[in-house]
Amino acid sequence: MGLRRRRAAVAGTPMKSSVLLLLLAAPAAAGEDYVLPPPPPGSHVDYSADKAEFDAEHSTLHLSGGVVVKQTTSTFSAGVVKTTTMTVKGEDLWIDTKERKGRSDGPLLVDDGTSAVYGDSGEFDFPRQRGRLFHSSAGVASWSIHAREADLGADKRLEYHYADFTSCDHVPPHYHFHASKVVVVPKKHMLATNVFFYLGDVPVFYTPFLYEQLTPIHAFGWKSQPGFDRRNGAFVKDTMTTQYSTSTYSKLFADYYSRQGFGYGGELERHNGENSRGGLYVYNIRETSTGSDRWGLIGQGFQALPSSSSFQGRFQLQKDPTFNNDYNRSSLYRVTPDLTNNAAFVHRFSNGTARLSYSRFDTANGTSFMRSTEDAPRLDYASTPLRVLNLPWLNTFTGFADNNLDVSRPYIQKSVNAGWEGTRTFVLARGVSLAPKLGYNETYYNKFSELGVDQGSTTVYDGAFGRWTAAGDLRWNSPLGRIDAAETYTQRLNPDGVTQDTAFVDKGVEQNATTLSDIFLPFPRAWAQLSTGYDFRTFRDHTVGFRDRAQPFVAQTNWRATDKLDLTFRDDYQLSQGNRSVITDARWGAAGGPSIGGGFTYNIFDPENYYANAEFAVGPSSPTWRVAFILRGLVATSGGVSRVHGLRVFEKEVLWTQHWHDFDTKLGYCARPGGVGEATVRVDFKFGTTNPSQAPHRDWESEWFPERARPADDLRP
Repeated sequence: MGLRRRRAAVAGTPMKSSVLLLLLAAPAAAGEDYVLPPPPPGSHVDYSADKAEFDAEHSTLHLSGGVVVKQTTSTFSAGVVKTTTMTVKGEDLWIDTKERKGRSDGPLLVDDGTSAVYGDSGEFDFPRQRGRLFHSSAGVASWSIHAREADLGADKRLEYHYADFTSCDHVPPHYHFHASKVVVVPKKHMLATNVFFYLGDVPVFYTPFLYEQLTPIHAFGWKSQPGFDRRNGAFVKDTMTTQYSTSTYSKLFADYYSRQGFGYGGELERHNGENSRGGLYVYNIRETSTGSDRWGLIGQGFQALPSSSSFQGRFQLQKDPTFNNDYNRSSLYRVTPDLTNNAAFVHRFSNGTARLSYSRFDTANGTSFMRSTEDAPRLDYASTPLRVLNLPWLNTFTGFADNNLDVSRPYIQKSVNAGWEGTRTFVLARGVSLAPKLGYNETYYNKFSELGVDQGSTTVYDGAFGRWTAAGDLRWNSPLGRIDAAETYTQRLNPDGVTQDTAFVDKGVEQNATTLSDIFLPFPRAWAQLSTGYDFRTFRDHTVGFRDRAQPFVAQTNWRATDKLDLTFRDDYQLSQGNRSVITDARWGAAGGPSIGGGFTYNIFDPENYYANAEFAVGPSSPTWRVAFILRGLVATSGGVSRVHGLRVFEKEVLWTQHWHDFDTKLGYCARPGGVGEATVRVDFKFGTTNPSQAPHRDWESEWFPERARPADDLRP
């Protein structure tokens, strides 16, 4: 049944109606009753206004004063109902009910649920959900756009002509772009053509097009970093980032060095939770100055597979040990001492785990690397602790098959092993327990060399060696910490026999050592550990004194005194050698604000040098700017403090960071061994937001209609 209404002007109190505007298509003679026909299927329009006048003769509805017109359209396709909404707000709207079109000679706002567009005047088409606004302003994600004209197209596509746009919320904006045309597909992308970039009112650069992603996944990103390097010359480092999903992205590197030429590389990263993650990095450059190809290839990953299986791998390849120092300076290993490559397939059974693996270890040898060890392949199996025949101890069964190359042997050694270990824990008193262990394993070798006393080494072919091990751990959870006293004894048997292998240098005793350790918490947020040991083994070709039998005394502690203060200390002392290594480190401050820190290290492998580092940064408590300094140096000595004869600062670094309203600037300089003397400049503009789905909500309506601002709890139509 149609609605019946007499042609009249309605004024006075504000009115609301669920009249279906799109249905008002039946003109009637002046002064006569008329029937409003039923609406087209799926279309629904609500409106509210302070005043409404309807002219049936001309099929015109005039709404004025706080006008809100909201059309909801539902469509059914492939079993799915899709609903779209278009809201028009203004002060004075004329609607042709026959053509279902509207216009406004005054300000109006069109909101399609994704974007909001304001115009000084405009026109719109309800059935097609299209419109045109003049002298318009719009908001999409965190961007605001001001244009001479805005066209609202199908599928919520918007086109702005002669537009200025910016994501700066300062008035006036610190920067903006001007384009002859801007096309916006909400929640997808924004594409501008013939674009000028302005800082204030000053044009800075021109680009024929500008693309901005409006999805949570940014498909493309580009950064360019200029600088100067004492070794490589002036340079420009370009990086293009492509994000394929929330967990996968790639980077392409295209760099130019004035002294070395062009360098290219790439990076691929995936992190889809703990069960699927990995990365790959590659870089190559053919140096102009040396004519040599230098490259690096690094990758690692983990992938869980069905049926309790997984794959993990790591590969590390480099042309030379100093490659990172010259071209990959963010690496933790500036001079790479060794290369580690491995891969493994792991399967977990209900009562054990099997692992099939490959591994290789290379060590630096001058300007290249030399293979040190390689297992190709190796199969390991270890059971979970098991009860057997209800015996009162736990049993663990292990085994392996290996094909091993070692640089210390002139042959490839093949071996197969099977072993058993039994253990049980006895509670002796409150806080005191004893865990004895007994184990036996048999290993077959295709070739095994032992060191004899008089006749050098003896080689056994196709022999099986048995080893039995007895061990125990006495633990006391005391007021002074968790104290562990442990003993381990391993005896090797004669090949293919059951008697002790006593004819060789080590008398067949591979382990006979006692260890003592204590881990305790002296006070909250601090821990300390002390450990040492004693080796009881005797040898046929030499004697071992007490000072050499005593194992290193290791003391280490960490104290997180406050959220900003962290202290670390470690000392390794051996009676016959003295301090073998010392590490101290103290840090105060936060990563983004003022901080100070430093450390001291010593290692017996470089006995004539003591190394120290100092880092400090200054800046306000509010992190608007920060200047950080890093110094690393050494003190040379031929023995002890009294023989110190030189202080050299071999690494210097300074980094200034400034956070502006719309961009961040970074200036840096670093100098370190290997001819590195690098100055860099970096500017990161905050164009839009990194993740539009997390962009703060902007109340565009209140910006363009200030009188409509209401408290947060006032639900406006």
